[in-house]
Amino acid sequence: MARDTTQAAAPTTSLRRRLFAWLIVPVALLSIVSSGAAYYTAFRFANEVYDREISDAAIALSQLSRFDGMRTIVDLPAAAQHMLASDQRDRVYYRVTDADGQFIAGHRALPSPPEPPLAGAEASCYDGVFNGDPVRVAVYRPAGVPVVVQVAETVTKRDMLALEFIAGMLVPLAALILLAGASVWLGVERGLRPLTQLADQLRDRSAQDLRALDESTAPIEVRPVVAALNGLLARVDTMLSTQQRFVADAAHQLRTPIAGLKTQAEMALRASDPESLRATLGNIVAAAARMGSLVGQLLALARAEPDAQRRHERKPLDLEQLARTVTADWIPRALEADIDLGFESPEQPLPIHGDAVMLRELIGNLVDNALKYCPRGSEVTVGVSADAGGARLTVTDDGPGIPAAERDRVFERFHRLADSSIPGNGLGLAIVREIATSHGGRATVESGPDGRGTRVVVRVAP
Repeated sequence: MARDTTQAAAPTTSLRRRLFAWLIVPVALLSIVSSGAAYYTAFRFANEVYDREISDAAIALSQLSRFDGMRTIVDLPAAAQHMLASDQRDRVYYRVTDADGQFIAGHRALPSPPEPPLAGAEASCYDGVFNGDPVRVAVYRPAGVPVVVQVAETVTKRDMLALEFIAGMLVPLAALILLAGASVWLGVERGLRPLTQLADQLRDRSAQDLRALDESTAPIEVRPVVAALNGLLARVDTMLSTQQRFVADAAHQLRTPIAGLKTQAEMALRASDPESLRATLGNIVAAAARMGSLVGQLLALARAEPDAQRRHERKPLDLEQLARTVTADWIPRALEADIDLGFESPEQPLPIHGDAVMLRELIGNLVDNALKYCPRGSEVTVGVSADAGGARLTVTDDGPGIPAAERDRVFERFHRLADSSIPGNGLGLAIVREIATSHGGRATVESGPDGRGTRVVVRVAP
């Protein structure tokens, strides 16, 4: 059975909602805590108010009790009983017992206090249940009479007072939460408006408009985003300019050899004798070789561009071993040109981070240039050494040298010395410069030892 491997798209997260949640959730939590505190405070306040009333009633009732030497008598007149029963919202109960807990008067089933009261101490209150209703009970034991007086009251008035108190606090609190939520939503909306305006600016631009955005009008928090976008626009502009320049250079440089190749092919078609045909075919092969070399160097230049080089993964490598290997590869070509190709190094690893393929291209171009422009019997030496903050690669020859006025221009694309009769495309040193730059270094041209010949020095970052 085939399985559906399609993955569900990740849910889109709204920045506005996230900010709103981060701002309103603490307000909601604070409101909940405040509501709980208001609830606790309201009932505590209601208990304090009405506990004082039943405590006073218990003290007053104890004053109506007396001991005649044999038993305790509660002299509760009808007016006092009417006062206890006259509450319009709650029912009031009482019980009087002696010091041993024996019932004397009142309501026998009132709940007993959790601890026996101390004689002469202040009246205390506790919660209980009587006849299925929650009650608040005050208990008092006077110092002069051996009695314990309890006065109980249902909690209707307490609940009403507490609820009124809570409503008086929660209604403004709820209004405050709603107002805070609306303010936070509007504040987030206005705070995100610069991002919306930035998106509108980018949306209205054409694909060719890569100008930097104005950072001065952006809020401080948005400026890093604008700066990053400007950096991206600058890199894209550089990449497009590089591609356009490369296409223009390639078209210009390929036009002539392709035209020459076509001319030679037409001549070969019109040739009648074998010798003329053979010579024309030789010219076609030479033109094709030159065009192949040009295409190869153009592709190498495209790979060496700084923006292209960012796509290459740099890895640790030993520059000494790499330069030694590349130099050895060019020995047959040096022997064919009757040139002494040597290598100098400190005989120890020279670790750097770089692209081995690109660095191999760099060394190969330097050696190729030296072998191409030096006369037979010359010496070319490739050297590597440690340098302050990186590594140093040199290719030294004792050839004709490069005039001081031309030493910077030889790194330009397609630039060749005016008096040079050696075939070439003028791209070798341009490739060297691009690869060196992409590795955090630079390439320079100096005079050789004793002022003779040429030394190309390339410094790369570690």
